[in-house]
Amino acid sequence: MGNRALPQPADIHSRAVLAVVGCFLLFVGAAIAGLLLFLNNRAPGAFSPRVESRFPSPELQTSPEVDFARLEAAQRAQLSSYAWVDRDHDLARIPIDEAMQLVAGRGEHAYDAPQVRPALPPHVSGGMP
Repeated sequence: MGNRALPQPADIHSRAVLAVVGCFLLFVGAAIAGLLLFLNNRAPGAFSPRVESRFPSPELQTSPEVDFARLEAAQRAQLSSYAWVDRDHDLARIPIDEAMQLVAGRGEHAYDAPQVRPALPPHVSGGMP
């Protein structure tokens, strides 16, 4: 039958490999345990299940037609009334119809820059200059 090749003997010691793998797994386990303890200490609620928070339901108008009519009436009242916008700078609100008549009455110069009024003379009272 000739020469038969016998299996080559192992040069690696199985126990050494198992010891190294076992030590590695112990190290990884210890590292994971250390990280879990650290995170639990720094962020206590990190590992607890989160409770789903629901958004509140929207507050819908019960009668939008009435609200819209009220808004429209307030806007119409503002467009058809007189009021001070800035009393210190003599700015007033006038009804829209009157404002359109004033603009139309100016003709071709309706959109020219406004004329600056001359300043009022200072009010002299009680001997003050």
